Amino acid sequence: MKREIEVQKTERFLVLNLLLFILLVPLLANCSTNNKVVKAEVNKIEMPQDIYREAQMEFHRKNYKRSLILFKQFIEVSKSSNEKEKLFWCVDQVGRIYLKTKKNPSEAIKFFKHVLTIVKFDKDHEDTIREWIVVAKEWKKFGRMPKNAKDPSELYFLGEKYYQKGMDKIQFPADDTGNADFYIAATYLVPYVYNYDSGKHIGKALFMLGNIRSRSWNDHDYWSENFYLKEVIRRFPHSKLSMKAYEVLEDSIRSGYTGSRGDSTPPALVKMLKQLKLIAKPKTRKEDIRSSK
Repeated sequence: MKREIEVQKTERFLVLNLLLFILLVPLLANCSTNNKVVKAEVNKIEMPQDIYREAQMEFHRKNYKRSLILFKQFIEVSKSSNEKEKLFWCVDQVGRIYLKTKKNPSEAIKFFKHVLTIVKFDKDHEDTIREWIVVAKEWKKFGRMPKNAKDPSELYFLGEKYYQKGMDKIQFPADDTGNADFYIAATYLVPYVYNYDSGKHIGKALFMLGNIRSRSWNDHDYWSENFYLKEVIRRFPHSKLSMKAYEVLEDSIRSGYTGSRGDSTPPALVKMLKQLKLIAKPKTRKEDIRSSK
């Protein structure tokens, strides 16, 4: 009797195992298929140009988390290539994601410093990255909202008020009597720019910061005004404001390279200034008519 019971138990065990095997076969096949699909998806974007295109698409979709990973991946796999313009564009986009979307100046500084050690850019691009580092440090230090300003309009108004007070005190180009007011103005304008990137006064705020820094550049480890003034030109092309920003930028750069032997501005910076002037210069009425056709 006991033997028959044991046999029955064994038979039931074998039947259950067989049924389990029959059920698992399709699942295992499906897992294998899924793995192949995943591998295929990875293979699709394993080439640098594919990574670059995918990063652009994700950025325009505002999928910043995914685009950040892809931009950094492209930089790592292409760091020794001749694709310097694409590399710089990726560096620029990563910086904007860290600073303007993620609001993380510390990570931006770490990223920019790392890039300068792995990619050999020309002087123009290296200088721009160093400008980003200085601005990130400035935003990290002064980006928080001051206690006496609770909304963007008040923040901007106070920044503009002290900026104008500083400008009114200036009697000649190298006059530094307005620097104390400029310092106070910056404590309002920096958090405005950092926290309200889409604010209605962003263009003027960027210009005022650029002008302030151009007048007190010796207080900083690099010319951070270059960043602010370039942003005005980039974001408000062919306008009176962008042309005004260009004039301050050109004067600041050339004066930094002018001495007893005359103007020794490096050719790369001269070329950059020419390009920026074309972007900043307001269009004539004829050019407006042509562009509207």
